[in-house]
Formats: sequence, structure tokens, C-alpha cells
Amino acid sequence: MRQILTSATPGTKIAYLFLFLLIGLITAGILIPFILMIPGLSNGGERVSIYMGSAIQSAFAVALPALLVAALTHPAPMHYLKIEKSRKMTENVIFALLLFLFSSLFASFLSQWNRGIVLPQSMSGIEQTIRSMEDAALETTDLLLSVDTIGGLLLNLLIVAGFAALSEELFFRGALQQFLQEKFRNGHAAVWVSALIFSMVHFQFYGFMPRLFLGALLGYLFLYTGNLWIPIIFHFINNATVLVINYIWRDAGWYKSMEDMPITLPFVAGAVASALLTFLLFWIYYKKTAKTTQRTDISV
Repeated sequence: MRQILTSATPGTKIAYLFLFLLIGLITAGILIPFILMIPGLSNGGERVSIYMGSAIQSAFAVALPALLVAALTHPAPMHYLKIEKSRKMTENVIFALLLFLFSSLFASFLSQWNRGIVLPQSMSGIEQTIRSMEDAALETTDLLLSVDTIGGLLLNLLIVAGFAALSEELFFRGALQQFLQEKFRNGHAAVWVSALIFSMVHFQFYGFMPRLFLGALLGYLFLYTGNLWIPIIFHFINNATVLVINYIWRDAGWYKSMEDMPITLPFVAGAVASALLTFLLFWIYYKKTAKTTQRTDISV
């Protein structure tokens, strides 16, 4: 593809990214009804409609805009998006796995705290509207989580965990975060602004804080490893863990009680420890990477 936007400013790249997202949403909205008319899909039920709608929207409105803007602005789009193998791949994957384990408790705390937020009485109407919208979205989620066959679980892992992780990381980290970093000249600002947008576009007020935290983790993984596969793997593990645990223990008493787990002092202490361990892991990785880079520079 011809690079017709090679001299585009970072702001122009971001504008094109969201313009293509809008075009992708419109295109997906037109395609989905026609695709669902295909024999075999037309009588597949609500779950099939959700799968197809999710996959088509992820492709046309999330993944494709990132690929298009990268292709229009860079002669080697895959290299720019950092979708490539790395000699430190195994080490980085282990780093991502440890980060997932260490950060999980703090993410759970943020989720519980965010769900318990009560708006002022003057905003009760807004709160009721928000909760009704999120209850409707929760019904869709529950429908997907209610699968009771291995085939259904594998389909969830493919579309809900895998395809969503790949497409969202292409858009928010591979494209948006890098454009923001070019604009701000500051990696930390790029991470947090892209994480903020990542959380906002999901339109879930009562899941905003844990998703903001997730976006920041993914952003720093990308910033420090320089490889998009690492946040993709982390994102997949995050989604897949929920799917697998729900599939195996959906009816278990302990699992149901976790949804309404009160915020106790031990829970808060554990969350603080989780946050500190997460920060420490990033700090150790950053220091180790900086030393490796220094040694490489000296040897050159």
C-alpha cells in the first residue's frame, strides 16, 4: 500500500484512526444483518449473532483502522506496530505472567470499589440510567459465559479472549499509544491517555477504574518490552482466565460469593500489597532493561 500520509502529524494520524473506526462501525452495522442471513447462521440463535457481531466489529472498527493508518504512514507497518518476534520473547512472556498474578488482587479491589460507587442524590436519575444500561450489557455477557460445552468454551476463548485481545491491542497500544507518544514526547503520558480512552470507549461506568488499570498495565508492557505480542498475550490471559474459571466453577458457592465480596481491611491490605508488587516488578524489569541497553551501547 502506498504511504500517502508519511508527513502526517501525530494529531492527524489519531484523527484518521478514529475516522476509520467510525467508518468501520458503519460498515460492520451494514454487513452484520446480511451475514446473519447466511444459511446456518440465520437460525443460530442470539449467541451466534453476538459472536458474529463482535468479530465483525473487532475486525472492521478496531483492528483494520490500526493496520490502515500504520500502512498509510509507514513503509513497514508491521514493524511500526511492533508485531514481530523478539530474542527476549520467553523472558517477556514470563514477565507478563508474573505481572498478571501480582496485579490481580488490586484489579479485583478496584472492581469491587468501582461497583459500589453511589452517586449523589441529585444524580439518582443518571445513576439509574447508567445501571440499567450496564445491566443490559451484563445480560449479554452472562449469555456468553453460560456455555456448558467444551466447544462453547473454545469459541469464547477464540472470539471473546483471543480476537478481542489482538484487535484492541493493535488499536490502543500498537497505533494510538505510539501516535500519542509521538505527540507528547512522553511515554508515561501516552500510556495513561490511551488507557483512559481504552476505558472510556467501553462505556461502562461501573467498570471504568479496573479497565483503566488494565489499560495502564498493557500500555507499560508495550512501552517497556517494545513488542506488541506481550500486551496481546497479557490481554488474552486476562480475558481467558475469567472464561475458564466461570466455565469450571460457575455454580460453586465460593465463586458466587466473590461477586459480592465486601471491602474489608485484609482485602485493602492485600490490594495495597498487590499494587506495590506490581510497581516493584515493573521497576525491576525497567532497571534490568536499562542495564542491558547500557552494556550493548558500550560493547558497540
